[in-house]
This record gives sequence, C-alpha cells and structure tokens, in this order.
Amino acid sequence: MSTSFPSLFPGMLLDAASRYAQDHAAVPELPGDPVRELGWTATLVPEEAGGVGGSLADLASIVEGLATHGMHLPVVETCAVVPLLLQAAAPEVGNRWLGAVAEGSAQLAPLIALSAMPEEMALRARHLGIGYELNGFVQGVDVSLPATHWLVPAEVDGEAAIFLVDAERVGVPVARYRTMEGRRGADFALARLTVPQGSCIARGGQARNALAAASDAALLLTAVDTVAALAALTQQTLGHLKERRQFGVALSTFQVLRHRVADMYVKYLGAKGLTIHCFHAHEQKGSDLRRSLRLAKVSLAETARGCAEAAIQMHGGMGLSEEVLATRLAQRLIASEFRYGDRLLHAAHLKASQGDAGPSSLSNLARSAQ
Repeated sequence: MSTSFPSLFPGMLLDAASRYAQDHAAVPELPGDPVRELGWTATLVPEEAGGVGGSLADLASIVEGLATHGMHLPVVETCAVVPLLLQAAAPEVGNRWLGAVAEGSAQLAPLIALSAMPEEMALRARHLGIGYELNGFVQGVDVSLPATHWLVPAEVDGEAAIFLVDAERVGVPVARYRTMEGRRGADFALARLTVPQGSCIARGGQARNALAAASDAALLLTAVDTVAALAALTQQTLGHLKERRQFGVALSTFQVLRHRVADMYVKYLGAKGLTIHCFHAHEQKGSDLRRSLRLAKVSLAETARGCAEAAIQMHGGMGLSEEVLATRLAQRLIASEFRYGDRLLHAAHLKASQGDAGPSSLSNLARSAQ
C-alpha cells in the first residue's frame, strides 16, 4: 500500500511551523503568545508598515505545518483577518497599527464568530454624534491568545464599518468554553457599549471590501487546514493498519480496510486539487473566486466528515481517545466544516446567487483542478 503526500506549500515556513507543532503538540497550555513571538503576525503586513510583505501562500505554509500535527493556534484570525481589516483604514492609522501588529507591541484579534464569515456582521452600531454605540451578541469567538484590542465589524446605518476597540472597554465574555476541536472559545454580549468617534477606522466601501477579502482568505486558509489534516489523518490510518494485528496478521491485509483507506486517499487528492484551484483563482483575482471557494467548502466539508468517520472506525477503540493524534485530526476535520460558514450556508448562497449549484457544478470545478 504505497501512497505519496507531498506538501501543498513547502519551504522554510512550513518546516518551522511543523517543528514547533511537533515539539509542542503534547503541551496542554502553551506559554506566552507563540504566534506573535515567532513573528507570524508580520507575514501579511506590507514592508512599508514594518512587516514581511508576504503572500497568502506564505501564511498557508504555517497553517499547513500546524494542522499536520493537530496543533490549534488562531493563525487565520490573527495573521490574516487582522491585517486585512487594518488595511481598510486610512494610511496614517492603518500603517501605525499594522506596524504594532508586526512588532508585537499590540495584540489585535477579530471579534468575529468562528462559525461566521467576517463580512456577516452580528453587531449593530448607532452614531451618537460624538461617538458610536455598539449592540449585539457574538458567539464562538476564538480567545486562545490574549488580546489588547478587538477589531469589531458592525453595521452602521445599513453599511459596513470596522471598529478598533480597547479590550478593557469590551470587557470579559459572558461565557467561556472548549470547542469541539480543542480551541478556547467565548461569547461576547455588547449592550450599549459607547466608543469614541476615532474607533471607527473604516466605513462604507473600504470596510466592505476589506471584510470580503478577509472572508476569502479565511475560507482559503481553512481549506488548506482541512487538506493538511486530511493528509495527516490518512497517513496515521495507514500506519495504524500496518502496525496493528488481528488473527495473527496485519490489519492492512484485510481487503475491506484497504478499500476504505484507498477511498480516503482518493478523496484527499480531490480535496487537494480543489484547494490548489482556489489558490490559483485567488492569485489571479478571478471574478468567480467566491463561487469557487463556496463550491470547495461544500465539497471539502463532505469529504472531511466522511474521512474522519472512516478513520475513527478503522482505529477501533483507540479512535475514541483524544490522546491519539488521529482522533484529534478527525475532530479538527469535523469542526472545520463549521468554520466561516457551514456547507449548508454556502450551498444556500450558491443557489440564491446563481441558481442550482448541483453535482454538475462540482464536477466542473473538480475537473478544472486536475
């Protein structure tokens, strides 16, 4: 049973992230703030603002390295969503905060539900003349790392806006919990929270475009996370079948199990092709990028869930223990379906915008990714 799992985005960033994840995967509580200490927050920050000026592919290398070993760090949120939203601000404001993000002197995080697209605003703001009043409830925010400031998308008079609010002003969450895949999540309730006029760093078209760009990046990087976790899960399952024995022979000799793991590998190849196709569309700024991302989300969600369930079954009793990497990877794959909108939400958007996005549409996208 010979298979190949080449990296999606090979390079030094992938190697560094992979080594860090491998060394710290068994640590229950990571000390400090590894994302900022390792300089990853500077990846997408332009050079003129003090950052690296890297691309989304560079950030994807980090995401892939962490996902391969089942490590959860909010790289998508702090390293992609934050700088993309800050770039909507006026240059004198945006560059100052982007520089602070790059050097780690400010810890910014998006006050956005993990289950929602950044452009789907849960909060409403009311202009008071000398400031704004924020109201609403945001459920499922990642709070794995400390934050000194929150980037808060909100709707003001029917248009999009982005606010930069001090964490002390926002206050503590109303609930904290551990998510399905092991992240630390929290719910925030904002009731008549007043913020200064200058807290609104972008409004209207600039804010809307930044939120759309952040949504595209989040969907794309989540797809990379899914493919990397799927590759690692398939490898773990192969290793398990080769090592475990039943009736005096290795499990890998049972034809039904060989067929199931072969099916996982084929699905992994298809998921990888879809993700590469979406990256090409993003690099070329294709007009159908969002449609491709939504189609990929629908397909990857189904693939990830099916492979996760198959891997748990083939691991037997061991597949129910979170001490086993395969179990944690399976949890990650199932949770990824609900990150930045689940497949039903994206399927509904596809149907509403362009008619029935049925199997033929998925088939066309899959063929173009080959």
